[in-house]
Amino acid sequence: MKTFAYTRIPVILLAVLALAACPKDKKHHDDPPPVTMPPASPTFFVNASAGLDTNPGTQASPFKTITHALTVATTSGSTVQVAPGLYDAVNNLETFPVTVPAGVLLIGDEANKGDGTASGTISTSIVGKGTPPAGSAATTVTVLPGTGSTVAGFNITSDTNSFGHDTLFLGNSSVTLRNNTVTGATRYGVEVDATTNHVISGNRIVNNGGSGLGFVKGGVGSKVESNVITGNSFGVEYDVAGGDLGGGSTGSAGGNVISCNLTVDLVTVAPTAITIPAAHNLWDHTTPSFSCNFTGDDICDFSAGTANAATITTTGSAQTLNPSPCP
Repeated sequence: MKTFAYTRIPVILLAVLALAACPKDKKHHDDPPPVTMPPASPTFFVNASAGLDTNPGTQASPFKTITHALTVATTSGSTVQVAPGLYDAVNNLETFPVTVPAGVLLIGDEANKGDGTASGTISTSIVGKGTPPAGSAATTVTVLPGTGSTVAGFNITSDTNSFGHDTLFLGNSSVTLRNNTVTGATRYGVEVDATTNHVISGNRIVNNGGSGLGFVKGGVGSKVESNVITGNSFGVEYDVAGGDLGGGSTGSAGGNVISCNLTVDLVTVAPTAITIPAAHNLWDHTTPSFSCNFTGDDICDFSAGTANAATITTTGSAQTLNPSPCP
């Protein structure tokens, strides 16, 4: 019997050792889940003078055209960083209108608002025109920003003085236009279609043959601040309720220079009564003047004196620019 008991001991030890060799599966029960980091948003570089569209688009080997870069940078959050130079159809083989994908940032020289001539450097210029989107009354357009996209740091204009030209057409919502020079339009420098929630800040919207900034079909929820809007036929046009020029619900600080426009600085032709917040801006007169005589007045409401008169708030506008030189 003792011999039988001793022969069972190795068997028991083997069983214990086998259990010890199979520890608890900590992978599924104790370890925290792995942390997945989102991929970095890519940046692609463009240089008209040193780039090639067969390059990978890195800073060392940039693309040549904005057109090609925007076919590669299609993921929201991507950035296309553009070096100073002329980006047009003739010299750089750009295709117009330049169409920015949704959520993509198209960035030039913000420090100079795309116009390097003032500082003795090369401008970052998008110059050209193309077919507008369906339903637009414009005949040609230079830039079409996508939903949630950003266009910043460019001198944007047409290559000819074509009739009915829009420089920028906002046919998609939540666009940021920042630190650009917008000029040369015969219809609108910036036309806001039936879209909302734009940020229009720090731009020079100047010398457009039509209106500098037009809220034609939309623009509610848009913040408009710190722009220079001058030298246009009409400075800002409201056909419908549109952007907040200062003191409105978007929190715009104002600070827009709306002055020295050839016909009138702000005009409203809305068929129904609308409210236009336009506080804390600089006009041609210390107290903005209201008239549609087009003799150097600040604000014209074509429905003034009727049930459809606009409510235009200019409280906080307290500095005259006239007869100082126009900005």
